[in-house]
Amino acid sequence: MTVSATGPRPAAPAKPERLLSLDAFRGLTILVMVFVIAVAAFRYEQEAVSLPQRMEWFGSLPVSTWFHAEVGYNLWEQQQLAAGATPEQIAQMPEHRLKGIGVTVTDLVAPWFVFIVGVAIPLSRQRRGADFWRHALWRTALLILVGVLYLSLVIRQISWWWGVLQAIGIAYLCGALVMKLPSAGRWAAVLIAGGLNLALTETTSWWTGAWEGIVAPFGTLQNPGGNWLLPLSRHCQPWLSISYGVMTMIGVLVGEVIVTREPRRIAARCLLVAAVFMGLGYGLHRAGFATGNHSLCMSKPDVTTSYAFFTAGFGALVFLVFHWVIDVWKIRAWTAPLRVFGVNPLLAYFMMIGMRRFFDAVGITSQDGMSGFFSRVTEQNAVVMNWATWIGGGQPSQAVLDFFDKGGYQGVMWGLVWTALLWLIVLWFNRRQLYWKL
Repeated sequence: MTVSATGPRPAAPAKPERLLSLDAFRGLTILVMVFVIAVAAFRYEQEAVSLPQRMEWFGSLPVSTWFHAEVGYNLWEQQQLAAGATPEQIAQMPEHRLKGIGVTVTDLVAPWFVFIVGVAIPLSRQRRGADFWRHALWRTALLILVGVLYLSLVIRQISWWWGVLQAIGIAYLCGALVMKLPSAGRWAAVLIAGGLNLALTETTSWWTGAWEGIVAPFGTLQNPGGNWLLPLSRHCQPWLSISYGVMTMIGVLVGEVIVTREPRRIAARCLLVAAVFMGLGYGLHRAGFATGNHSLCMSKPDVTTSYAFFTAGFGALVFLVFHWVIDVWKIRAWTAPLRVFGVNPLLAYFMMIGMRRFFDAVGITSQDGMSGFFSRVTEQNAVVMNWATWIGGGQPSQAVLDFFDKGGYQGVMWGLVWTALLWLIVLWFNRRQLYWKL
């Protein structure tokens, strides 16, 4: 308490301690995202590509956990086509029903990120007060616009592709709107939104496949004659972002208790959220297999309700471990590498484009900036071949080609190299207090 000429004044309330567990969990999610983008940037249509940890994941066709589960089906389909099967014959095979089904570690990245977005929303409202709603609307608009910019930089053409950042924008809006409801209403909103997505998936074919089978170039400013709806199918249809909104609203259910800063209440809520939604999600998934109705199963491409429930519930369980170890037991030193990405996630996301363009400029990558550096086919990389020929005295050195071969565990190594480079860049910005936030 301070004293002035008018009498004593109460001291300002202490600012709540920052939740380092939230930064660390966000940082883990971004780190895994960067790593799997690098590792999975193989030209997986080549049969020679073989990443480790290849097996079935929640009913998927065999695939490495460093790919999305849907790639298992893609690889199988390409093998059938190479063997002479027609698309009509493939559609009659039992494996065809497993298209897009399953969950690998790679498939957890997006759900966990939007779950964390939801966890932070009650904290943001507590901090911003009456200004929160204006901020929420502005942030939603910015995320969608920045998402358009990001994907336009990827393809080097201005186009309104519907990607991850746009989906996060809609998810964030869903999480902000659910804050207008009482706690019981928020639980109901999650179940209603998940049920609506499930019902529309079951009854309306266009809900998950509006542009399937359309063969046309994407509409861009450079190609106005292309199909201007196809860019909306880049990652998922815009309305499927509602499922990401479900994940964010599940995060809000955790975040509304975190504002109390009471460890036992937080633990109880995380365990309840994990039990309810992992149970519902996995139950729907198993029911899909039991009944042959595979649209009930967990699928990232279709962002099914079972996928949204299970992955967000799993996120609550992992967050509980982080919170208890970091914020309750105060065991924090190990989180420093994670928090480099965790406090500056948007910068890390955009810096991947900068790194791709740098490798383009020096000739290490192919001009698409996506797969050349991480392609296993080193013979198609002019820079690698030039060095291999120079070291080999006129003939390509097999040792050099093997060094740049991105198959198997060596592919994992190159993914770690890429991630480490980006980590160092973001660390440089962080130490200079240069953060990119919306």
